[in-house]
Amino acid sequence: MKIIGVDIIKGSAHSKSRARYAIHYIDERNEWSKAASRGRLFKYVREKRPDYIAVDSIFELFKDRRELIEFLKSLPVNTKLVQTAGKIALPSLAKRYGICIDPKNPFDEARASALLVKYGVGEMVSVFSDKTVIKVSRNRSLGKGGWRQNKYRRRVHDSVRTVCREIKRLLDEQGFEYEEELRPAYGGVSRGVFVVNEPRENVPVNSFKAKDVQVSVSAVEKDRIELIPLSRQKIYTIVGIDPGNTVGIAILDLSGNIISVESRKEWSSSDVSEHILSFGKPVIIATDRKSPPDYILKIRASFNCILHTPKDDISVEKKKALTSGYKTRNDHERDALASAIEAFNAFKSKLRNVEKRVPEGYDIDEIKAGIIKGHSLRLMLEKREDEREKAEREEDYISREEITRRDRIIANLKKENMELEKEIQELKREIERLKEKIYHISSEEHRKIRELNLVRSLQSEIRDLRKAVKKRDETIRELRDKIDALKKMKYLEFRGWKAIKVLRKFTKDEIERLENSAGIESEDVILIKDVAGGGKTNAEMLVKRKIRAVIAKGEMSHLAMEVFERESIPVIKEDDLEIMVFDEFALVRSEQLERAVDEAIKRLEKRKLEQIEEIISEYRTRRFEEIR
Repeated sequence: MKIIGVDIIKGSAHSKSRARYAIHYIDERNEWSKAASRGRLFKYVREKRPDYIAVDSIFELFKDRRELIEFLKSLPVNTKLVQTAGKIALPSLAKRYGICIDPKNPFDEARASALLVKYGVGEMVSVFSDKTVIKVSRNRSLGKGGWRQNKYRRRVHDSVRTVCREIKRLLDEQGFEYEEELRPAYGGVSRGVFVVNEPRENVPVNSFKAKDVQVSVSAVEKDRIELIPLSRQKIYTIVGIDPGNTVGIAILDLSGNIISVESRKEWSSSDVSEHILSFGKPVIIATDRKSPPDYILKIRASFNCILHTPKDDISVEKKKALTSGYKTRNDHERDALASAIEAFNAFKSKLRNVEKRVPEGYDIDEIKAGIIKGHSLRLMLEKREDEREKAEREEDYISREEITRRDRIIANLKKENMELEKEIQELKREIERLKEKIYHISSEEHRKIRELNLVRSLQSEIRDLRKAVKKRDETIRELRDKIDALKKMKYLEFRGWKAIKVLRKFTKDEIERLENSAGIESEDVILIKDVAGGGKTNAEMLVKRKIRAVIAKGEMSHLAMEVFERESIPVIKEDDLEIMVFDEFALVRSEQLERAVDEAIKRLEKRKLEQIEEIISEYRTRRFEEIR
């Protein structure tokens, strides 16, 4: 078994700086450690082709799920990624299996991860389902082509079809279940997809590229990352119980650490058992009474474990002393915790002696559980060693058998492939001969097709020209309407009407549009159809062009009115005049316009005189008050 253990030295997968990693390699003969960059680490993986890559956390190597998946796709088919430190920290796991490490030394942690995987500890990272997708497609673009384009297209599509048939034959020979989807094309198949109900490593097809065809083989991704345990690891516990109307339960591990302390009213036996099992397998059931109650005996019998009772009932003072360093919510939890601690203390020296004597690589908690049950340490170690050797022999046997089977399949496939290659070459020559014959026979058909294509092209051009003519007719019609309107305006000008220019809205954009299309000149009269939104700036734009007057529809803002009044530009209401509007121009009766302009100017002058008189009156009043 080849394993590469990895731990980070500095940096991280999420930082911009380059991370460096501690690598520990193990196989049957060699063991070494090195520091490496991320690129060098992946190079070692490709070179050594290990069975497992061991890390304490996958997020030290990969910043997100997509990067993890891309890495797993690049691995050799039989290489697995294993995360060793899941719910339990790496130092605790290492201690449990007798591996000495310095938590601050990344090389020690890399070695510990590799050894834990060797001992069957960890969770395999699984992101691919037991399905494989095989995609067959063209390896080159067909392009626009020339007069032999159809022949080239037929050749490429025929090659894709041939490869699809070969893959289908292989899958049928292996007896795989699969779904296929073929996209027919001129002369054959342009694309084929096979979804095989087998893991990627079992499918006897690899990705490759040929002259006309490319094949891509990939596993189907799962919706989420799954962590699959390499082996089922049991957590062994010591359980103290205080029975009664309110049941108290305290659970310790075999190192004396508290896992849980809980109490509930009217707690049924089945719920108590379920609660205990949720934290691990109990080795000892403990009580604080010399004569255990029936409730305790019933729980102990259901788990078939050791019952621990004190020589005498534990006093309240001793219970307080045993639990003085811990928090409990009530007396029931205190009594249960005291019972569990008392049971652990009874076996403490024996368990610590076991830790010193068990060699590296054995599950110390499992050995401790056996010692508590009265088993011999020597016999347990021998049994575990026999089981390990048996497992290795079975693994080697299976591996050799699998390799032999695959070699036999490969040899048969190579032989069959050579025969098929010869047959394919003969068929290709026959196909080319028939294609040439068909080409000569169908030359008249090709001529007709070219003529038909020319007719279709001309018909398309005619449609485009008709659209252009229709668009021009509409433009001519619009221009004629404008000419008719201008003629009417000119006629009315001779009959006493005057042309003025029209602003549809009192905005900067509309003023600029009118100036670009018709121009705004000195002494022009401007009709504003909608004065809403017009302010000081827009009024100043018209004033700068030295217009004569403004005809407004609606109420103009006081800011705009102040600008026009300051510049003595009269503002006339549209309702006071008879107006005919023609797009950008309008006509108004000359005498009405002149009369309205004169009246508006007089009103402006009168308003100015009134303002002057008001200023003088205010001045005189203020001056008179100052003299008095």
